[in-house]
Amino acid sequence: MCKLSVLMSAYNAERFIKESIDSILAQKFTDFELLIADDGSTDSTKYIIDSYSDKRIKTFHNEHNYHKPVTVQKLFEKSIGEIITIHDADDISTPNRFAKMISLLNSRPDIYMSGHSMERMSESGRPLGVFRNKETDFTLIKENMRYANTDGDASMFIRRDVLDSIGQVFRPYFKNNMDYDLALRIIERYKTTNVPEVLYYYRNVSSSISKGDNSYKKLITQKVTQFLAKERAQFGHDSLQQYDLRKIRQMEDEFSKPYLADITLYHRERAEFFMHCKMNFRAIKLMLIAVILNPFRGVNWRTLQYCIRKTIFKF
Repeated sequence: MCKLSVLMSAYNAERFIKESIDSILAQKFTDFELLIADDGSTDSTKYIIDSYSDKRIKTFHNEHNYHKPVTVQKLFEKSIGEIITIHDADDISTPNRFAKMISLLNSRPDIYMSGHSMERMSESGRPLGVFRNKETDFTLIKENMRYANTDGDASMFIRRDVLDSIGQVFRPYFKNNMDYDLALRIIERYKTTNVPEVLYYYRNVSSSISKGDNSYKKLITQKVTQFLAKERAQFGHDSLQQYDLRKIRQMEDEFSKPYLADITLYHRERAEFFMHCKMNFRAIKLMLIAVILNPFRGVNWRTLQYCIRKTIFKF
């Protein structure tokens, strides 16, 4: 058994995966295994992965695209590490990341999961500043997580027995917010903390799961995630665990109502997200569409002006 298992699901990541893998292999802490699955990519991702001969790399490729939840679960079941982390195929770890996180968990047996601060970078690798400064106090972590996803991300290092106890790592229902759902299920039962230091660079890739512009349904998933957490707090289980698809559809319908009543609400909320990610031109494009769809709604014009002003003056 090794100390750490790093799980990586990769889909059409040919532009960035070498840099991501290299950042893992360059870690000062070396007692780890890297399990990678090419998830049915249509580009050269699989070829790049297979070009490595490092004995710490273990490959379990998919013939078809099964998506991240299924692929990560498969990799977890193949892993042998005492601690688990999930590394995105387009992101970069700092050289001391593993050492810092393993040291914390070794010294704190009362802590079952820890994350750390993160910084965003552009597709070209240009740093964009810290976007997630993490709380270290468990009470504050739990309180913040009730209202927003402050801790569910690629920074999580989780003890293996925690994942064994909660069942699935990522639940297949989730196309996005899967990290939020995982973190909530852990925090409800186990004490967690964070290292207030940037140890990971999260790349702003336009085609990534969290940044696609497909539908308002992407936004209601966060509300569903929070509702499921309330169910677990009240009943000890949630509708997804009970396979109550009728209740889940009811939730989705209820959370969809504001977006159906105002078709530009989705554009405003996504624009806010892209401004937070420092993807300003994506935000402006969305708000231009919103203004075209409903030019008589003043909030669309105000939001567009805000996005343009912040882009021009950069403050």
